[in-house]
Amino acid sequence: MTPPPARPEGSALSSDIDGTGSFDVREFARTARGSHRGDPALSALDGATLPPEAVRLMRVLRDLERTTLDRMRNLLVTATHKDARVTAFLTTWAFEKFWIADALDAALDAAGAEPTAETVARPRRRFAERAERRGPVVRAIVANFHGPQIVAAHVTTGLVDEWIAQTAYRRLASLADALGPFSRLILEIKDRHIRFLAEEAHRRLAATDRARRLTQKVIRQSAWPIGSVSRPASDRTFFERTVFGDDLGRREAAAISAALGDLPGLAAVAPTVTARLAA
Repeated sequence: MTPPPARPEGSALSSDIDGTGSFDVREFARTARGSHRGDPALSALDGATLPPEAVRLMRVLRDLERTTLDRMRNLLVTATHKDARVTAFLTTWAFEKFWIADALDAALDAAGAEPTAETVARPRRRFAERAERRGPVVRAIVANFHGPQIVAAHVTTGLVDEWIAQTAYRRLASLADALGPFSRLILEIKDRHIRFLAEEAHRRLAATDRARRLTQKVIRQSAWPIGSVSRPASDRTFFERTVFGDDLGRREAAAISAALGDLPGLAAVAPTVTARLAA
């Protein structure tokens, strides 16, 4: 087993990159986590006074978790839908993310916060996002040229996105003591997502040079976190500044890039993640 990649001081990324195929997808499906309403972690938020930045971060995270169905639509018009192991994982992954979004709604309700906020226009950002804005028909046509190698890109970008989310939920916990148990609840769920995606990314990238080249291209084109292109520019800037804008956040962004760079063939493109998260 390859040991987990080194992390810069101050980071706490979860990963289990060994490529052995040890993740039990059937057990994952059998033990899927559904509704969290009634969990003590949510009950602890009843009447809690949360700072405005915590409330806004919860809203942004909720909206990002809600992009899961759009992501599934985009993934399943490609060769990924023919991969039984990945598709089985994605089914349970989407189920758990639906209930994470619901838990964030419940947490906002418990704290007496408004569930929605005013939004603004959604201009493109400082780097090309054309690929991120393709609809399912165009994605399907493009994916036909890539074939099954696209699966490597999908699991790798999914892994990076879960690392980003992991960092965001830890930052959420730091904004108010009352949010500690709630954040830990979500992080426990996401730890399994990360273990599967890390395992699959390592295995598939190690398999072929074509998979590595395609994944490099997708990483260069990606906006982070996944789904952010559908969010207002103000929310995206808030997320970047709140989660990655201080010294600790920049170390976390560097840790994500370091972990990505330790995957087969991705060292050259890994710095693009830091550049877009901690700009």
